[in-house]
Amino acid sequence: MLNSFPNELIAMSVDYLTFEEAETLAWTNKRMMDIVKNNLPQAFEPKIEIKKLEFPKLKRGVTRFELSIHWPYGVKSGPIPFCIRKDDEKRQMADVDARNYAAFIQYARYCAVPSNGQIAWMGYAAKTSVLAKKYPDLPPLPLHLLFSRAIVHHFNFIFCDPDWFWTVINGLEQTRGSFKEKRLVCSDREVLSSEDLDQIKISPFMQRVDKFEWVLNYDDIPMVDDLFTLSQFRHTNWVLSKINYGLDAVPFATSEKLTVDTGSSSLIDLVKNFMKAPVHKRKWTLKGLDNDDEPWSFKEVEDEIRKSGVRYKCVKTTHGPVSRNSGGSSGVEISKTFRIFASKLTWNIKLSRPNVRILDGIEECPGFNLSIF
Repeated sequence: MLNSFPNELIAMSVDYLTFEEAETLAWTNKRMMDIVKNNLPQAFEPKIEIKKLEFPKLKRGVTRFELSIHWPYGVKSGPIPFCIRKDDEKRQMADVDARNYAAFIQYARYCAVPSNGQIAWMGYAAKTSVLAKKYPDLPPLPLHLLFSRAIVHHFNFIFCDPDWFWTVINGLEQTRGSFKEKRLVCSDREVLSSEDLDQIKISPFMQRVDKFEWVLNYDDIPMVDDLFTLSQFRHTNWVLSKINYGLDAVPFATSEKLTVDTGSSSLIDLVKNFMKAPVHKRKWTLKGLDNDDEPWSFKEVEDEIRKSGVRYKCVKTTHGPVSRNSGGSSGVEISKTFRIFASKLTWNIKLSRPNVRILDGIEECPGFNLSIF
């Protein structure tokens, strides 16, 4: 398709690609090779393989930004100070940043050799590049250069403070590196605001996130139901924990992969919403849930499915031995799988009880697990 465009337009398009994407384009034919060589020769420079990139939580009052790198062969960088340059600072600090970045490239090459001993960035900088003798004196590396040649296989970031989060994300958007797997962890209900949601929608870096973990210690799901419907998160593997309110909105999520680990919600309300929600490919696991402290039965769940008017079939029932308080044991239903025949896609809902040994306990137990597949 690009072959039909003039060279000038292709050259402009190349400017929006990562170095890895530009190099891939260059190898399609001789014309593309010439365009990339003339306009983005850095794309052919050796790449830096990074196994995992982590940004630790920013502590209160700390003004020095740090990150850590896991190199191949088990080498860890230790804390690496970094900075995010504004446009005018990039020009003013170009020579200094280039010198510091060159030292980092040497360190990356050293860590890529399996036979070399493990050494942290601070130790390497002090011994070989003479950037600093003490960690507080170690100059920060510019983020826009730091990952320009990098292929980052795993990217982990804890979303604990919006200002810190967007400072880093906007800084990473200035780099030409490739990020293969992104994992964001949110552990505070106050993290996301409507402004954050708007920013997520337009952020180039946030257009694909592989895994989004959300650990809640409060009573609602702020903005998560809005995030579920965003197209860029359709293939995201969501992991939610400790949800005590708003779980009944989960059936309307568009995500293909989802795990809920502990929480509270009306089982019947969940089933009702699953029957109403648009059908799409799903592999969901909801476990350790509580039916609002109320016991439940397979019969009332099946009645609810029947009332929805869908065509269904109970395809599997599992029984398990349970002891009675009065002595003896009996087999009771511990899980059922219902197959729902929708017009576009047949799907399954599996409902099971948690491990309960006493029959009276099962009859009174509010706990349940759900699988949607």
